[in-house]
Amino acid sequence: MSWRYVRAVIGQDVELAICPVGCSEALVPHFHEEAQISFVLTGWRQFLVNGCYIDVPARSSCVLPAGVPHQAIDCAPNTVCLNLYVPAEHSLALMSMTRPLGELFPDMPSFAEDATIACVAVRSGLTREGFTRRFSRCHGMPPHAYRRMLRLNCARQMLRTGTPPAEVAAATNFADQSHLGRWFRRAFGTTPSRYQLG
Repeated sequence: MSWRYVRAVIGQDVELAICPVGCSEALVPHFHEEAQISFVLTGWRQFLVNGCYIDVPARSSCVLPAGVPHQAIDCAPNTVCLNLYVPAEHSLALMSMTRPLGELFPDMPSFAEDATIACVAVRSGLTREGFTRRFSRCHGMPPHAYRRMLRLNCARQMLRTGTPPAEVAAATNFADQSHLGRWFRRAFGTTPSRYQLG
């Protein structure tokens, strides 16, 4: 069993992810460019956010603001969960809960830039290790993992538009389609092809 994604028919900027019974696969730490609202219908889920565990029991929900690293840790075997992904700019309340990465680290390159983490650290006046520690404290994941999540979120956007997974892999700097597929499944609980069908 894996997550199933369904996009809005009009606009495709709102997305629903369905975790059916039996889908208890733990995901790697990741973030979304959209705000995530998780509704637990049966069972329970547990998230790790900034070193804190958040338990979400049945008939409850939680909001994970856009750009906030988190990890789905565990869930009951009978858990059914719906995640609603809403663009942050459509919700002022959710937007006010986050600070753009650019405010905290203006020199952090996007995934498309060639600058290494060491170069960014030097520009920031820190050692590579010092920059990595500071970045990890602020964002809940090291810079290389954050950059990979930027690439994966870009891949999600491209897949929504119908771009073939092999082209998406090349455009987002993954070695090949299977490399993209492995990381995509770890972060989002489904393959790029199945996601695209949503």
